[in-house]
Amino acid sequence: MPELSDHWRARNAAAASLVLGEERMQRAVQQATVAELVELLETFSPARSSGPEWTRSFEPLIERLWAWRDDATMASLAEVFRLRGMPWMAVANALAREHGARIRAELKHPAWARLPSFATA
Repeated sequence: MPELSDHWRARNAAAASLVLGEERMQRAVQQATVAELVELLETFSPARSSGPEWTRSFEPLIERLWAWRDDATMASLAEVFRLRGMPWMAVANALAREHGARIRAELKHPAWARLPSFATA
Protein backbone atom coordinates (compact mmCIF):
# COMPACT_ATOMS: atom_id res chain seq x y z
CA MET A 1 0.00 0.00 0.00
CA PRO A 2 1.45 3.39 -0.94
CA GLU A 3 2.62 5.65 1.84
CA LEU A 4 0.66 8.79 2.62
CA SER A 5 3.60 10.79 1.33
CA ASP A 6 3.21 9.05 -2.07
CA HIS A 7 -0.43 10.11 -2.21
CA TRP A 8 0.56 13.66 -1.28
CA ARG A 9 3.20 13.80 -4.04
CA ALA A 10 0.65 12.50 -6.58
CA ARG A 11 -1.86 15.11 -5.43
CA ASN A 12 0.70 17.91 -5.77
CA ALA A 13 1.69 16.72 -9.25
CA ALA A 14 -1.96 16.68 -10.34
CA ALA A 15 -2.56 20.17 -8.91
CA ALA A 16 0.52 21.57 -10.66
CA SER A 17 -0.56 19.98 -13.93
CA LEU A 18 -4.02 21.53 -13.64
CA VAL A 19 -2.58 25.00 -13.02
CA LEU A 20 -0.25 24.67 -16.02
CA GLY A 21 -3.17 23.51 -18.18
CA GLU A 22 -5.29 26.48 -17.09
CA GLU A 23 -2.47 28.92 -17.82
CA ARG A 24 -1.89 27.37 -21.23
CA MET A 25 -5.60 27.57 -22.04
CA GLN A 26 -5.71 31.18 -20.86
CA ARG A 27 -2.89 32.17 -23.21
CA ALA A 28 -4.57 30.32 -26.11
CA VAL A 29 -7.94 31.97 -25.45
CA GLN A 30 -6.36 35.42 -25.15
CA GLN A 31 -4.53 34.97 -28.46
CA ALA A 32 -7.44 33.40 -30.36
CA THR A 33 -9.35 35.31 -33.00
CA VAL A 34 -13.12 35.66 -32.85
CA ALA A 35 -13.37 33.10 -35.66
CA GLU A 36 -11.29 30.61 -33.66
CA LEU A 37 -13.44 31.15 -30.57
CA VAL A 38 -16.59 30.67 -32.68
CA GLU A 39 -15.14 27.39 -33.93
CA LEU A 40 -14.52 26.27 -30.36
CA LEU A 41 -18.02 27.26 -29.25
CA GLU A 42 -19.54 25.44 -32.25
CA THR A 43 -18.48 22.18 -30.63
CA PHE A 44 -21.20 22.93 -28.06
CA SER A 45 -24.03 22.78 -30.57
CA PRO A 46 -27.15 21.84 -28.62
CA ALA A 47 -28.09 19.58 -31.57
CA ARG A 48 -24.87 17.59 -31.23
CA SER A 49 -24.38 17.56 -27.50
CA SER A 50 -26.87 17.62 -24.70
CA GLY A 51 -27.29 16.54 -21.14
CA PRO A 52 -25.09 17.01 -18.11
CA GLU A 53 -21.78 16.61 -19.94
CA TRP A 54 -22.62 19.62 -22.14
CA THR A 55 -23.27 21.77 -19.06
CA ARG A 56 -20.33 20.35 -17.12
CA SER A 57 -17.97 21.39 -19.91
CA PHE A 58 -19.72 24.44 -21.39
CA GLU A 59 -20.24 26.49 -18.22
CA PRO A 60 -16.56 26.41 -17.18
CA LEU A 61 -15.55 27.46 -20.70
CA ILE A 62 -17.99 30.39 -20.68
CA GLU A 63 -16.73 31.46 -17.27
CA ARG A 64 -13.16 31.47 -18.53
CA LEU A 65 -14.05 33.35 -21.70
CA TRP A 66 -15.64 36.10 -19.60
CA ALA A 67 -12.58 36.20 -17.33
CA TRP A 68 -9.99 36.18 -20.09
CA ARG A 69 -11.50 38.19 -22.98
CA ASP A 70 -12.64 41.79 -23.36
CA ASP A 71 -16.18 43.06 -23.79
CA ALA A 72 -15.78 43.74 -27.51
CA THR A 73 -14.75 40.15 -28.23
CA MET A 74 -17.58 38.78 -26.12
CA ALA A 75 -20.09 41.06 -27.87
CA SER A 76 -18.86 39.83 -31.26
CA LEU A 77 -19.26 36.23 -30.16
CA ALA A 78 -22.74 36.90 -28.78
CA GLU A 79 -23.82 38.49 -32.04
CA VAL A 80 -22.59 35.53 -34.12
CA PHE A 81 -24.64 33.08 -32.09
CA ARG A 82 -27.66 35.35 -31.68
CA LEU A 83 -27.94 35.59 -35.46
CA ARG A 84 -28.03 31.79 -35.71
CA GLY A 85 -31.43 31.72 -34.08
CA MET A 86 -33.18 29.45 -31.62
CA PRO A 87 -30.92 26.38 -31.83
CA TRP A 88 -28.06 28.54 -30.54
CA MET A 89 -29.92 30.61 -27.93
CA ALA A 90 -28.30 28.82 -24.98
CA VAL A 91 -24.89 29.79 -26.33
CA ALA A 92 -25.99 33.33 -27.20
CA ASN A 93 -27.49 33.81 -23.72
CA ALA A 94 -24.27 32.65 -22.07
CA LEU A 95 -22.43 35.27 -24.13
CA ALA A 96 -24.90 38.05 -23.27
CA ARG A 97 -23.44 41.09 -21.53
CA GLU A 98 -25.73 40.65 -18.50
CA HIS A 99 -24.59 37.07 -17.98
CA GLY A 100 -20.96 38.13 -18.30
CA ALA A 101 -21.44 40.90 -15.73
CA ARG A 102 -22.78 38.34 -13.24
CA ILE A 103 -19.87 36.00 -13.88
CA ARG A 104 -17.28 38.75 -13.53
CA ALA A 105 -18.91 40.01 -10.32
CA GLU A 106 -18.80 36.53 -8.79
CA LEU A 107 -15.19 35.74 -9.75
CA LYS A 108 -12.77 36.08 -6.89
CA HIS A 109 -9.09 36.57 -7.54
CA PRO A 110 -7.15 36.89 -4.30
CA ALA A 111 -3.89 38.81 -4.63
CA TRP A 112 -1.90 35.68 -3.82
CA ALA A 113 -3.67 33.45 -6.38
CA ARG A 114 -2.23 32.63 -9.78
CA LEU A 115 -5.72 32.12 -11.19
CA PRO A 116 -9.21 33.26 -10.21
CA SER A 117 -11.32 30.97 -8.07
CA PHE A 118 -13.56 29.73 -10.86
CA ALA A 119 -16.97 28.59 -9.67
CA THR A 120 -17.09 25.72 -12.14
CA ALA A 121 -14.09 23.51 -12.65
